[in-house]
Order: sequence, then C-alpha cells, then structure tokens
Amino acid sequence: MTHKQIIDYLEQLNLNLNDFAADSFFRMDLTEIEGAIRTGITYPCMAVESPDIDFSGSTVNSSVIAKIFSFTVFMNPDSENTEEKDLMTDLCERIGLKILARMRHDARIPTHLLHNKFLIESCEGIKVGPVFTDLLHGYRFTGIIKGNESLKVNAADWADIDLTC
Repeated sequence: MTHKQIIDYLEQLNLNLNDFAADSFFRMDLTEIEGAIRTGITYPCMAVESPDIDFSGSTVNSSVIAKIFSFTVFMNPDSENTEEKDLMTDLCERIGLKILARMRHDARIPTHLLHNKFLIESCEGIKVGPVFTDLLHGYRFTGIIKGNESLKVNAADWADIDLTC
C-alpha cells in the first residue's frame, strides 16, 4: 500500500465508524502537538500521521517493505475533572480497538488492499495527553502493513541504464 492508500483507508474508517461525527478526521505531524488543535474539529477525533517505511525484511534479491501507520483518537475533557479524563481516555482506547478490529477483518478479505498484509501482532497503543494547548487526552495506535514490493530499476528512469532489472 502506498502513502495515499493508507491515509485514504484510515479516513474511510473514520467516515464509516459510528463513533465519529463529521469533521473528526485530520492529518497531523507530531510537531503540531505543541500548539493548539485545528479549529472546527469535533470529538472524538482521529488524527493520522504519515506512515513510516521499513525495509529491514529485504535482501539483495527480494524486497519486503513495511509501512508503519499511526493514528490517535483524542477527546477534550475538562482538565480539572479526573473522572471525565478517565472516561474519555477509556472511550478513545475502545474506539482505537474498534479500528484495529476492522483492519483485521479487512485483512481477511481476498480483494481488499490489506489482504494478508496487516499484522495485528505488531500493533501497540499508548496513552497520550495532555497534548496541544487544548490539553487533549487519548490513545495513539501504531502497527505494520507489510508486503512484497518490487524495487526493480526501470531503464526509463535512468540516463545511464538501458535495461530493466
């Protein structure tokens, strides 16, 4: 799966999960957590980061590329209310688990992009918060989507090579 396919898939999960309302999905970089969250976001919300790439399963003769995805489910509890923080953090955890369950389900469908590529055993969740100047709390989930990818050299891309290998 490519960067765009992963982002589009996670956005589609956000749109289809009944726990999320309109305007609850956004892309973010980790550096954004130092400022205020974007305006117009509804809670709970899902923040998605660009996937990282890992080539460690590859050899000189084969290419295995792992995409490490990340998403965070946030809520905005009253920073003075410990009970509300606990309840909302718990909700974020449960929503994240629903998303991972759906990903595992989709990975079993032969025609789906995740088929046999989503590694549920690679997933982790970590409690986050308070973050942003809004003091949001939630859970950040990461995991791996892994597949064989062609890293063939295409002669059309290079001025000094005349064959594809």
